[in-house]
Amino acid sequence: MINPLQHRTRQVKIADHIKHSLDALDKQDMDQAMLYACLAIDGTAKKTYTHISQVGPRFRKFINDNMDIVELMFGGINLVETLFPFKDAKGKIGVTFADIVYEKFRCSLAHGDELPDGFGVTIQIADGHQVFSVDIQNQSMTLPQSAITGLGLICVLAPANADQQIGNSAYRYWDRVNTYIVDDWWGKVDAAR
Repeated sequence: MINPLQHRTRQVKIADHIKHSLDALDKQDMDQAMLYACLAIDGTAKKTYTHISQVGPRFRKFINDNMDIVELMFGGINLVETLFPFKDAKGKIGVTFADIVYEKFRCSLAHGDELPDGFGVTIQIADGHQVFSVDIQNQSMTLPQSAITGLGLICVLAPANADQQIGNSAYRYWDRVNTYIVDDWWGKVDAAR
């Protein structure tokens, strides 16, 4: 007889999502990289905000609470105070960066759908050179590759993930000034700030 305790399905760890996101970035597969970053946010937000049961509010709160780090990786754009003149899922005009990541990227990719027309992530042109475009007329946006690295890094730095490890020091995030070896930075948000 098979002992069910010995044959449990292995739970995917946040470290696995981060590893897969960085692997996809190396292959320049931006949709996969964003999907895995969003899955890491889902899992990290669930561990961080155990009192919030709904995925959307929890996901957005985690991004908003760590926006200073996302902004740094994004190139210093003030994402906290920026409202994009797009409609949200309920038809209200004026959405935040966290709304866009959740509604346009996370929900589309996690549910197996294509990204809405005009939404995507561009590959970094060169070190420190990236493209971020907002098309107000067509209600669309192309994020720079650094958006993915910013979203992934906030998961690595989250105290809820201090117990995570990829097990390979080759995995890293970087901005124009800093390099973060992932396994050295799990749970160290205070040191990064």
